[in-house]
Amino acid sequence: MSPAAAAGRRRWRAPWRVTVAVLLAACVTTVEEAPLQALGAPAPADVVPPSLTIPFGESVSGPQQRLVDEFYRSALRQLQEAATSLDPATGRHDVDQLAMLLARFDRADIPPGVRERVAGYRRIERGLRFCEGHAARAARLELLAPAPGSDGKAVPLEQGAVALGLPLQFELRLPAPADAVSLGGVDDDEPAGFLVHVTIDDAYVEGSVRSASSSAVIRLPAAFMLATGSELRLPVAVDEPVEDAVRRSVVVRVSLLPGYVRVGDEAVPVPQTLLAEAKVTQWPAGYGAVQKAPLAELKAALRVFEPRTFPRVWLAAVAAAGAPAAEREAAVALLLEPVRFGRADQAQVAMAALSQLTGEQLLVGDRDAWLAWSQTRR
Repeated sequence: MSPAAAAGRRRWRAPWRVTVAVLLAACVTTVEEAPLQALGAPAPADVVPPSLTIPFGESVSGPQQRLVDEFYRSALRQLQEAATSLDPATGRHDVDQLAMLLARFDRADIPPGVRERVAGYRRIERGLRFCEGHAARAARLELLAPAPGSDGKAVPLEQGAVALGLPLQFELRLPAPADAVSLGGVDDDEPAGFLVHVTIDDAYVEGSVRSASSSAVIRLPAAFMLATGSELRLPVAVDEPVEDAVRRSVVVRVSLLPGYVRVGDEAVPVPQTLLAEAKVTQWPAGYGAVQKAPLAELKAALRVFEPRTFPRVWLAAVAAAGAPAAEREAAVALLLEPVRFGRADQAQVAMAALSQLTGEQLLVGDRDAWLAWSQTRR
C-alpha cells in the first residue's frame, strides 16, 4: 500500500458498549397506531359547500347526502394532513393547526363513525403536545461530574470532561408537563421506550479517524407518573476502550420511541421524537498543560521525535491552532522540518499535526503536496 493510501482516513464500525442502568430488555416491541382512514376517496377541495346547511346529525338522502359525505371526507383529510405533515424547518408537526381543525370539527352532532375517527385525531393531538410540545423542549441530557475513584482520589478532568480513557456518565432529565402523563413500565401493556444512540470518533496521531456507533433501548422497570414535582431521570454511561487515540468526540442522542403514553384515562400515541443530545470531547490527561504553552511543548517533543512523543507533537499542534499568529507560524516551520527530512513515520505525524494546526485539507501522507504548499506561503 502506498504511503498516501496508508495515510488516508479510515473508518470502522464495531460493536461496543452503551451502558444503560435501567435497560431491562434487548428486544424492542414497537406499537404504532395505524393511520386513520378517511371515508372513501379524498375530496378535491377543503371548503364547505355553500349550499350545505344541514345539521351534522340529520339524516338526508340524494344530492344533499353526497354533499354531507363530501364535507366529512374533506374534514378527515384535513385532519390527516395536519396529523402527518412535518415542518421542513423544524421536523415537527403543526399541533396548533391540528387543534384548530379539531375545534372546528369535533362536535357532538356528527355521525358516530366520523366521531370515532375525530376522537382518534384528538388523541394524536394530545400525544404530540406531550412529546413535541413538552418533552422535546424540556428534556436535557447532562454530563455528570465523575465520582471519586475507589482510592478516594479525584478523577482527572480535561476541558470539562473526564480524561480520555475514562467512562462518560450522562443523565437524561425530563420534568413533568402541566398535565400529568404516565409512562408505562417494561411489563405493562403500553411500555414507554427510549432509544439511546451514541457515535464515537477517535482521532490518531497519523491522521486517521475511526468511527463507531451503537444503540440501546431503555425500558422503565415500572410505570412512572410524570406529575407536578416529579422528574424522570435516566442514566447513560459510555465506556469504550480508547487504545492509542489522542482525542475522542462523543455524541449521545436520546429519543422517545413510537408507542403510547397515558394522559388521564386515555392511551395517546406518540411518534419517535428526539428529546435531547449531548456532545463531548475527551482529551488525554495533561492536555491542559500543553494548551498553556503549545509552542514550547512542540519544541520539546520534536527534540525527541520518537513514537512515545508522537501524541505530544499532535496535541501541541492542535493547541497551537488557537495561539497568536506568530506562534502558529513558528509551529508550522517546526513541523515542516520532519516533513522534509524525517523518517516516513515522523513525516506522517508531522503532516497530520500540520493538518490540525492549519486546517488545510491536503492528503496526510503526500509529502510533495505539503512541501509545495509550504512554498506558496513564502
